[in-house]
Amino acid sequence: MRGFGSRRGRDGFVLTTMAVTMAVIVACVGLTIDAGYLQLLKTRIQIAADAAALGGAQEIRANGPTNVVTAAKGDAALNGFTDGSNGVTITVNNPPLSGYSTADSYAVEAIVSQSVSPIFMGLIGIGNATVVARSVAHRGSNGGGCLFTMDPSASSAFSISGGVQLAVNCGIFVNSRSATAISASGGTKVTATTISEAGGYSISGGSSMAPLPATGAAQQSDPLAGIPAPATGSCGYTGMSVSGGATKTLSPGVYCNGINLSGGSHVTLNPGTYVLMGGGLNVSGGAVLTGAGVTFYNTGNSSYGYGAISLSGGTTETLSAPTTGNLAGILFFQDRSIVSGAPSSFSGGVMATLNGTLYFPTTSLSYSGGATAAYTILVSKQISFSGGANLNSDYSSLPAGSPIKGPVILSE
Repeated sequence: MRGFGSRRGRDGFVLTTMAVTMAVIVACVGLTIDAGYLQLLKTRIQIAADAAALGGAQEIRANGPTNVVTAAKGDAALNGFTDGSNGVTITVNNPPLSGYSTADSYAVEAIVSQSVSPIFMGLIGIGNATVVARSVAHRGSNGGGCLFTMDPSASSAFSISGGVQLAVNCGIFVNSRSATAISASGGTKVTATTISEAGGYSISGGSSMAPLPATGAAQQSDPLAGIPAPATGSCGYTGMSVSGGATKTLSPGVYCNGINLSGGSHVTLNPGTYVLMGGGLNVSGGAVLTGAGVTFYNTGNSSYGYGAISLSGGTTETLSAPTTGNLAGILFFQDRSIVSGAPSSFSGGVMATLNGTLYFPTTSLSYSGGATAAYTILVSKQISFSGGANLNSDYSSLPAGSPIKGPVILSE
């Protein structure tokens, strides 16, 4: 009987040991499953935080900071995490409250957290767990560019000849993949902070470029594609013409068949947007044109055909773009839907001060700089220089800086 009892004792010990071992194994398996689930959740929350930060920074880039929180939370929701739902909390800070970008008004910090109840951890007395992810996004550098040609394949997309001296206190980018995308000849001299292009270049006739162009760069999309085109409407003025030494003040509106100034006329523009519905803008014959806080939107329709901008020699232009609003920094804005419009010419001579962006994404531009402006940005399908010019990059008058914004990137 003692032997039987001893066997029963041994069996009981084995069963107890097995039970404890199984419990430990089950607990380990359960903890492993919970840990895997929490790690997966952490990955998903991090993706949502990244999306929220990028969405908020993109909103600032496109429209300013007013709706940054809404935009950030909206992008997090698109990735499965909605603020206030299923234990999710989303905090958006602009600028960030911690990290390396606390002084950057264009940076956005997104913190996404979710309180969850693990299945197996709860069995051993571990309560809810909170999973948190943080991300910061900000606007990257635009490369300091202020002269862009957008034609993807043209030869001489950027051309300069005839002894012209061009000083660019910022970067040049040429989108063409042509072997002669840049052409400098006839004793010209080009200096810039950077010169980059997708194709190649030709420098001849004693010309020089400093630095030499960096070739083979990736082609870029329109750097101002995010700026909305101004609204148009019915004609407010038709065939506006001022000549014979007359003095006149014009107000914003829709100018059908354009604006023509000549004969020593003196015209002042009140601040606002001037829609050139066909006909363009022509300044010649010693006319004087002055305007601060103005944008010209150059377009056309079936009744009034698109016309180029022409500022010819012997005239005086002192024009500056708005400093705030959707068109901040934009002086001339060519309708993007115009695909075969005539080239525009800005050759007003040494008396032309054009403070702002000359945006002609699908038409060509001939430019001679004239008087020095705080900043001038040129974006055109193709650009040629018919006279010496200086392009500067002092954007201190624009609260949001250059209208050409760099890409939005994750930084933390």
